[in-house]
Amino acid sequence: MRPYSVDFRQKIIDVWKKEKISIRGLAQRFDVAKSFIQKLLKQHKETGDIRPRPQGGSPPTKLNSEQLIILIEIIEANNDATLEELSDLLYEKTQVKVSRAPLGRLTQKLNYSFKKKTLHAAEKESDRVQQKRVEYWSEVREIEASKLIFIDESGVNLALLRLYARALIGRRDRGRKPQKRGRNISIISAISLEKVVASVNIYGAVDAVTFEGFILREVLPKIKEGDCLIMDNAKIHLGEMVREIIEQEKAILIYLPPYSPEFSPIENFWSKVKAMLRKLKARTYKDLIEGIELAMLEVTQKDIRNWFTHCCYCTS
Repeated sequence: MRPYSVDFRQKIIDVWKKEKISIRGLAQRFDVAKSFIQKLLKQHKETGDIRPRPQGGSPPTKLNSEQLIILIEIIEANNDATLEELSDLLYEKTQVKVSRAPLGRLTQKLNYSFKKKTLHAAEKESDRVQQKRVEYWSEVREIEASKLIFIDESGVNLALLRLYARALIGRRDRGRKPQKRGRNISIISAISLEKVVASVNIYGAVDAVTFEGFILREVLPKIKEGDCLIMDNAKIHLGEMVREIIEQEKAILIYLPPYSPEFSPIENFWSKVKAMLRKLKARTYKDLIEGIELAMLEVTQKDIRNWFTHCCYCTS
């Protein structure tokens, strides 16, 4: 159906202004639908324009190259803004109003997609932390990668399962999750460039005494003079006894800078171990312990070397 002409629309507006006739009365006088009168009056009040809007398909977004640059700057500065908020910000800068749907299409054409944020601690950007990160690399870069040993702990339980699945577009995938996950099992591990140096499983949380025992009984017998043990600055790692027993073996202890897990290849190690446990879906402690042991066997020397390289430790 062809839209009504501008002249016809203007007649309706003129009558409405002069006679203050109701919407129903206008529709009856001009033999048109009441919904058309409502839309016409709304368009006139909001924009002052009574020309018929384009029909069919998506209306073109009339932004020139300069306005597109402004839009990109707005998106970069407000990347978590809703489309409504972006529209308001764009209007403030350009006096051009773009509604939600065409703005969404335009952001896609500009190669932006709305996705979950990858978050990091805000404190990571502080001058203090940045300085500690610089100091860490100044110290570590002088040490051969083959002498580095990374130590950390992580927890697992009986409710591990895969969180992503395939489903038909527009449908949810629904899975089952155990409500009783039981008591955590803590894994303490140490990895070098060549292998998993040591690993133990403990029911419950790891405290300072347990951690010191792991270093003393599991790690120290397997290290050589000049090796460098690296761990994060968790409270249980900071005991003086930890440093003393390591330095007695003529090894070096270095703490990762705060908020810097990406500097530790053992984080990638945990990812592989937990991916295996999610696949196995152990629901008894016996199966979980066996699953941990199996996951450890799945970690290859190639995996570890790739993780070291990924974390910027030269392995050549």
